[in-house]
Amino acid sequence: MADHRLYERFAARFGEDIPEGREGYINSLLCEAEDKILDITGRSEVPAQLDSLVVKLAVIAYNKTGSEGESSRSEGGISRAFDDLPKDDKARLVNYPRKVGTVYANNGS
Repeated sequence: MADHRLYERFAARFGEDIPEGREGYINSLLCEAEDKILDITGRSEVPAQLDSLVVKLAVIAYNKTGSEGESSRSEGGISRAFDDLPKDDKARLVNYPRKVGTVYANNGS
């Protein structure tokens, strides 16, 4: 389960009242965001400096609810493109010092 402190940061960043009964779903999104960061950095714990990124990725995932698996959508002349990990955040993680011995393939993506 995600740290309660991260949930509070999520609620503050989300900027709206979170619908009742969504706490478990949000905690799941926070855990998935932590897992994604751990996979990229090769660490066993998310450094405190990356907590803001955990929250940001969880908010992005929450806002994409119902569009999972889509990379883009066009409806009524309005087009939207989805990005799971924004470019600036990806650069932040790629440049983050990885645990010694972790293999990272820099393939430019």
